[in-house]
Amino acid sequence: MEFNVLLEVFLVLLVIIFVSYVVYAKYIKKSSSLNDSNFIFTPKNMFNYSPELLNTYLNEKTDLNGHENGFKATLLDLINKNYIIFSNPINFNSTKKNNNYSGPFVKINKKKSVNKLKSYELDVINFLKRYDKKGVISLHFIEEDLKNLKASKKFESRYNSWEKHLKNEYSNNKFFRGDSTEFMDELNDFKSYVSGRDITNADISSDDINRFLVYGLALGIEKKAMENFEKYLDENSLKNSEIYQIIKVNGLNFVEQGFKGLYLVKSGQHDSNTDVYGY
Repeated sequence: MEFNVLLEVFLVLLVIIFVSYVVYAKYIKKSSSLNDSNFIFTPKNMFNYSPELLNTYLNEKTDLNGHENGFKATLLDLINKNYIIFSNPINFNSTKKNNNYSGPFVKINKKKSVNKLKSYELDVINFLKRYDKKGVISLHFIEEDLKNLKASKKFESRYNSWEKHLKNEYSNNKFFRGDSTEFMDELNDFKSYVSGRDITNADISSDDINRFLVYGLALGIEKKAMENFEKYLDENSLKNSEIYQIIKVNGLNFVEQGFKGLYLVKSGQHDSNTDVYGY
């Protein structure tokens, strides 16, 4: 009888220890790690998927409504993977001039094969190629040109192709299925880390900044991430990040202008004189 009582007490203690460990590992330890300024957040699953796919996933699961950010994320991801080279030195107080067009500028990296790129990634590259002038592409010029009706329609055609190809990739991809609670928790932890954590002492490289901002844009928190990085990281670290630079100098405004041309601007408001490429 006494042995059975001791056994029951022992089993109860084991259960208490096990539950305590689970709570510590899942909540307390994770929370302390996220608040540790030396800690670099490394998601278990989300980096296995492209930022564009994650943007599609969130648009399906939540009210993110950020297809525009998905298109931007494709461009930034291509820059991060060096298929597109961002060539404008960081300068927040003035615009650089090149061939009478103002920066920021990008270049298609002709030394890198595009054979392994997805169809939706090729859509973005092919769109940019239309504006290639002697190897240089002015994003500001694209923004101005998209105020033109014919150019706006070209953007619409390319965007529709991008969206179709991305949705096909999403449908065919072995994406996270079933109960998505754990995956969504990971995404939320990532958003909290890059947009609101003290990362003063974290050994964050320019590659980390690039990746965090590309995914932050896809998840709709790039502005908060930028503010957080500017608060805790030194200026040199930020200057070495191409993705930080292009967001800082508003290099993605041409995408917003493309959407304005499609949905907000009336045909009569387009200036046909900006149609210099004869679209």
